[in-house]
Amino acid sequence: MYDALEDEFGDVVGKARRGQERTTADVGSASGLSAADIERLEAYDLVPSPEQVLALAHTLGLAPEKLHRAAAVEFLPDEPGGREPIDLVVEMRVLGTDFLMNGYVVGCPRTKVGAIVDPGFQADRILQAAEGAQLDIAFILLTHGHFDHVGALAEIRQATQADVLASEAEMELLGDLRQHVDGYLVPGELIEMGRQSLRVAATPGHTPAGVSLIHAEAAFVGDALFAGSVGGTRNRSDYKRQLAAVQSELLSLPEGTTLYPGHGPATTVAEELANNPFFTD
Repeated sequence: MYDALEDEFGDVVGKARRGQERTTADVGSASGLSAADIERLEAYDLVPSPEQVLALAHTLGLAPEKLHRAAAVEFLPDEPGGREPIDLVVEMRVLGTDFLMNGYVVGCPRTKVGAIVDPGFQADRILQAAEGAQLDIAFILLTHGHFDHVGALAEIRQATQADVLASEAEMELLGDLRQHVDGYLVPGELIEMGRQSLRVAATPGHTPAGVSLIHAEAAFVGDALFAGSVGGTRNRSDYKRQLAAVQSELLSLPEGTTLYPGHGPATTVAEELANNPFFTD
């Protein structure tokens, strides 16, 4: 399992800068650095001083103490593979070779009805996880339409004959794979898996209509949130939408809730409130 975060200090700075549509020259000037310094920071080629970290936090609207911890590489979730829930089966798989993502098999431990969340790569490993958990897969749930989260969709659907559900506004991203979609994920609705359910929550920004799937003990958040970071955006509107959605839909959950992201280690609401620089409250 993971022994490091998905995003390093340079990634956090780059995502905040690009999300606010700011140039390296602009951010450098506002924080007392050069454009070349910002480029080196984002390329992991420059270790910032505490004074530079503080200046960047103020310039980019990030939480200073949390950004200091990111620069010092002080944060890694206590249980990067996720906590074992009581009333939900969760099988987390790191999928891919050169490019890694997290796919999940989840389900009801009593009725053995389950779902696959984000079948990105390696269909055989996902199916083995479902078989090992003795789950009858009823649904394939897509948090968003990026290829690294749906690359094994066609093979998984053929093997399971499960219903594929995704947000209607993600169809363009899915391209030809939209032919496999059987229905839509609608914010506020419940996906019933035996005696367990997942609530659909709108967490857009990284993509137009990304969603998270929320259980009483866990949330599957796609690329809306990473441990200590967020998924990337390219304009102010999407950046603001994403941060607002994560704040309202995810960080408002009970602090013990495990957050299972699309990349990098699992985390908890409490750990993100304490360590994620994008959230100042």
